[in-house]
Amino acid sequence: MKHKYSLITAALILAAAALPSCSSTGPEKPSAVSETEQTAADPAVHADTEPFEAEGIHFSAKSGFYDKDISLTLTAPDGMKIFYTTDGSIPTLQSTEYTAPVIITDRSSEADRLASHEDIAQPSDESEDWIPGKPVDKATVVRAIAAGDNGEQTGVVSCTYFIGFDQKADYYKDTTVISMMTDEADLFDYDKGIYVIGRCYDEWQKGPDYVPDTPYYFLPGNYTQKGRDWERQATLQFFRSGEAELTQDVGIRIHGGATRSYPQKSFNIYARSDYGLPKLDYDLFKGNVKSESDGDPITEFDTFMIRNGGNDAMYTRFRDKLAQSLVSGHGFLTQGMEPCILFIDGEYWGQYEMTEKIDDAYVSSHCGIPESDVCIIKKEELDEGSEETFNEWKELREWLKTADLSDSAEYDKLCGLVDMQSFMEYVSAEIYIDNENWGASNMAMWKAQTVSDENPFADGKWRFIMFDVDYSSGIYGEALPRNDSFETLLESDCFLADLLRAALGNEGFRKEFEETFRHIAENDFSAVRVDTEIARLSKEYKDMAIDTIARFWSGYIPEAEAEEWYEDCVGMMKDFYDGRSKYILEYLEKHISEAP
Repeated sequence: MKHKYSLITAALILAAAALPSCSSTGPEKPSAVSETEQTAADPAVHADTEPFEAEGIHFSAKSGFYDKDISLTLTAPDGMKIFYTTDGSIPTLQSTEYTAPVIITDRSSEADRLASHEDIAQPSDESEDWIPGKPVDKATVVRAIAAGDNGEQTGVVSCTYFIGFDQKADYYKDTTVISMMTDEADLFDYDKGIYVIGRCYDEWQKGPDYVPDTPYYFLPGNYTQKGRDWERQATLQFFRSGEAELTQDVGIRIHGGATRSYPQKSFNIYARSDYGLPKLDYDLFKGNVKSESDGDPITEFDTFMIRNGGNDAMYTRFRDKLAQSLVSGHGFLTQGMEPCILFIDGEYWGQYEMTEKIDDAYVSSHCGIPESDVCIIKKEELDEGSEETFNEWKELREWLKTADLSDSAEYDKLCGLVDMQSFMEYVSAEIYIDNENWGASNMAMWKAQTVSDENPFADGKWRFIMFDVDYSSGIYGEALPRNDSFETLLESDCFLADLLRAALGNEGFRKEFEETFRHIAENDFSAVRVDTEIARLSKEYKDMAIDTIARFWSGYIPEAEAEEWYEDCVGMMKDFYDGRSKYILEYLEKHISEAP
């Protein structure tokens, strides 16, 4: 079966602690009082290298970007031997013993190791479509431990070296670079690898639940599995302007719905005490994501996503970010996003978007509600909070199906349960961008379970969260400017439709909703504002997006056509916004006038 996006392609063508450089994994150990004598400085060592030491292991060069090769020397406390790896795996006593300097060079011309895996997408005879057409950019990861004869052993120290990247893409200098270090088997092993279709697919194919006509994006596999059993340990190292700013051990899982079947997959990242620290204390979003409760930047996270762009993965790669940034600052929450470049075990894995993950900590950070007091309904299911609060939500929905909100007392009751300004603004934004994957799907709302006069967000009312809006604004030739998104929602069987249908029965709501919608259409989505943001983001993302698409979809989009392809994708999104206001405001008038 041909892949969905290959058909779309044709259509579109036609139309540990925050260490500054290296990570120390494991329990704290006192620094060595003395070390073995370090070998004389090797002339091959770059003149600008700075040493680094953790767990008593001395590295002659810290993690970072270097113009020239490095001769890396490692030393340990007297009486201890060093064992190291360069493939991302955690070293053991069976790993290579350090006996001589390790020469670190630009390995980009070497054959790819991880990128050669063929079973990372749906099973087909087109596996070569996921293999890069040429070797990808590479860094070198060095992970080391020291061990003594009496059995004592240090934690793992991990460093990443980027050699010769001054001659590569400019975006490496301007974009956050993440080095993910993990055991290759944890990603690509047939039995336990979370990145491959693997054993889970074969067992399904042989079992009683097998359905031959299942679309590729719904096929079960290792990469569709969820929960802690499918979480693997990794070390992340964050670089900005060539400098390592944070290294921390985390848990990783595959993230997403249908896009888990893509060759470039998204990751959920978890900071846990099991791995070292329970929080990731780092400004992922460069001060641009601020708390609604106190206005301070949010710099502490227990989880976040490294997202592949979702449905927009092989198109503009900033569709979601554009839509959410245009409407941020209203009475509903949006997700912070920041582009990054990911390397896995030293191999280029393309551009991703660091993205806030919606959970109780997310609401707490933004609104000052204790995590234990947050209830979140996501995709009409309880995501966080108590069953008691979830039952209150279900009772609200049942009441809405028969409530006569033309009665002011009944509408006042609703306003005591739902922040209606949050609802009006949220629905206006989603309808305007024509989010095709919305309604019962990709909706989220939250409330504080305990009412408190000390926090205006703790008033017991439901509020809304925008997320995952990449299936919108012209994508696939489906989310078109002429689409009547009011009608699509009102004819749906979901909570949001029940709430909007009922509320439209109230004259006061109709007036306020029309004013709110027009304000968002004329201000947040004004032609000047949208055009300016598209121009800015398309310039920022262009080279990253083209290289990422070439890395993962070279079988569909030839390199010679990649730039034209990208410009066409941006143009289709721009065409949507250029034509949207005329149609959607006409539909607004129609549905307001036809409301009972």
